[in-house]
Order: sequence, then structure tokens, then C-alpha cells
Amino acid sequence: MKANPWKLIQAHYRTLRDARTDEDRWQDYALFLGVPTLVYVGCIVIEVQLPTEASAGLLTATGVLAAFFFGVVLQIAQRSMDLATEAPPLDKAMVWQIEFLRQIAANAGYACLVSVAGAVVFLAALVSTAPLLAVIFSSLGLAIAIHLALLLSMVLSRVYDLISRRLTTAQVGGAKGTGTVHPIDSRRSGSGQR
Repeated sequence: MKANPWKLIQAHYRTLRDARTDEDRWQDYALFLGVPTLVYVGCIVIEVQLPTEASAGLLTATGVLAAFFFGVVLQIAQRSMDLATEAPPLDKAMVWQIEFLRQIAANAGYACLVSVAGAVVFLAALVSTAPLLAVIFSSLGLAIAIHLALLLSMVLSRVYDLISRRLTTAQVGGAKGTGTVHPIDSRRSGSGQR
């Protein structure tokens, strides 16, 4: 089925691996899944119910983020098509660039899915009239918002890392010479630090 997001979700979680050992990093899972789960449980316990204005604002914010991440994925798709058309030499730098594009596409695509899910949950919180449902949707929405904030932080961190490394490469003579810089640093991993 074309609308099945499972492949994208799997691709995103494959990026939460240690670049040196290619093993899952429990720290990343604890951060990206554990923290939102704790927020959800905590909000349920204290019976958080978002005011109408807050639900509407968060609905708008998650909708805007969904559009933003969808645009990022489209830009990566365009860059991927350009690479396929140009057929550049498959040297070490190009292999790294392809892997970076694949991973950032998975992260941005997953963030787009989470944003859409968040928008749906905040809409449900906005229209819920039963207090119990309002608490459940408000709590779930806040957990999704925390998860989304962590994802956004990871994507921005990875993009900044790439920019910083590419600028360093440009200072030492470009990526085609002896100073090739890996866009996914093998010394650090997870949380956007791969």
C-alpha cells in the first residue's frame, strides 16, 4: 500500500545507530521515546487539559511544521534526482553525501508524519467535550510536541554539523582533494550527532 508509512518509520529509527558499531543506541531511544512517554504519563496523572487557545495554537504550529518538513523532503528528493542525473564519480565523499541525504530524508519524513499526527491529536483535544477525552488528547498532544521538538533539534543539529564540516572542507581546499570531510561524523553518533 502506497500510504503505508512503516518503511519511513523504520528508516528514521535506523539513523539512531552508533556510526562506529552500527548498533542501536539505547540513549537515543530513551531520549526520543522515553521523555515523551514520561510527559504523557505525567500529564495524565495531573489531568492536564489544554485551553482552547493553546490547542488551536499547537494545531497551527504542528500543521506548519508538517508543511515545512514536507518541503524539506521534496528538496532532498530534487537533490537526489540531480545526483542521479549528473552521475558524479562515486568516490568516498559522494558515498558519504548520499548516505547523509538518505538519513536526513528519513528524519525529515518521519518528523512530517509526527507533525501530522500531532495536528490530528490537537484537533481532537480542541473539539473534545468530554473531560476525560480532553485530558487524554491534551496529554498525548503534549507528548507528541516534545517528541517533535527533539526531532527538530536532531535535524537542525545534523544540518549544522554538515554545514560546519563543509565550510571547514572549503577552507582547506575543497572536498575533491586530500581533505575530504565525512558529513556523518564517525566519532559521534545518535541524537543528530552521527
